[in-house]
Amino acid sequence: MQRDGNGRERAPVPRAAANDNGGPEARIDAAVMRLARLLGRQIAREQFRQQEAANDNAPDTEAHDG
Repeated sequence: MQRDGNGRERAPVPRAAANDNGGPEARIDAAVMRLARLLGRQIAREQFRQQEAANDNAPDTEAHDG
């Protein structure tokens, strides 16, 4: 127990800092941002593959038997 300014014993009150960013909201925000980055990368890969297929004007380099 601690004594207050008037000499009375008081139980300590747990306090969180005003700038405490470790709460559940911060963890959720971090997880959402991680997911958004992963989805963005996946979409970028898919779009890149589509452009490659659409712009396939290079001559075929494989030997053809015929």
